Amino acid sequence: MTTSADVFNNSMSRWKTEQEHPWQKLKYKLVKANIAKHLKNGEQLQILDAGGGNGLDSLYFAEAGHSIHIVDYSKEMLVEANKLASAKKVENNFKIYHADIQEIDSLFSNIKFDLILCHNVLQYVEDVSLLVKKLTDLLKSDGFISLISINRYSIPYQRAFLRGDLQTALAEIGTREHHGYLFDTTLINYSAEEIAEMLKQANATIESDYGIRNIYDYWGDNEQKSDPETQDQLEKIEFELTDKYPYKLLARYYQIIARKE
Repeated sequence: MTTSADVFNNSMSRWKTEQEHPWQKLKYKLVKANIAKHLKNGEQLQILDAGGGNGLDSLYFAEAGHSIHIVDYSKEMLVEANKLASAKKVENNFKIYHADIQEIDSLFSNIKFDLILCHNVLQYVEDVSLLVKKLTDLLKSDGFISLISINRYSIPYQRAFLRGDLQTALAEIGTREHHGYLFDTTLINYSAEEIAEMLKQANATIESDYGIRNIYDYWGDNEQKSDPETQDQLEKIEFELTDKYPYKLLARYYQIIARKE
């Protein structure tokens, strides 16, 4: 990983606060709905949450009775994942591994997964194409992988509309790097097309790609977004746009779902 584990260990409280904001709750809701489009009802799945942090991405699946293997190199994140699983009484469905996901192939030499989640991780990884290959190799035949990361094309829009910083917006046109405020570290970003190509090289078929928060990050202020009626309106727009071209090209995040050939 290009970012030290201490960055995440020291940001745990800030991350938990962020997860409670309406924009993050909407993100999780969209992501779950998009994944559900590709899964068969009633199947019990072996799921790998790679770089799963405090486990909120995979908690929903544990509550549905699926078996979760969560890997992260932040001890503090995994402590919270364990607490969350215990609070929801799904600890028997959670297996926790403290490890760097770039070494993930050595952890699971005898296990193949039905579904792999790798959400908000790629921007912190040194060799993204290698990680994508390692993850895809851990899928069962016809298994699915869901990858989510910051859309590099969203950076100038986020700087201009959300931060009101036109000078930085201009400077960051075309760049891959930007400074992430939440964890106070440098991020390396890719487009959905670039990650899709890595998946194809790893013998995965792209099932669909989605935009996550197409409008939300570029409209209004936090007070407006906290209004329940406004939240409902924004949610309807986001669900309508999530798979719509070309709107999804400028979403803050992209979600790619691919299937192992």
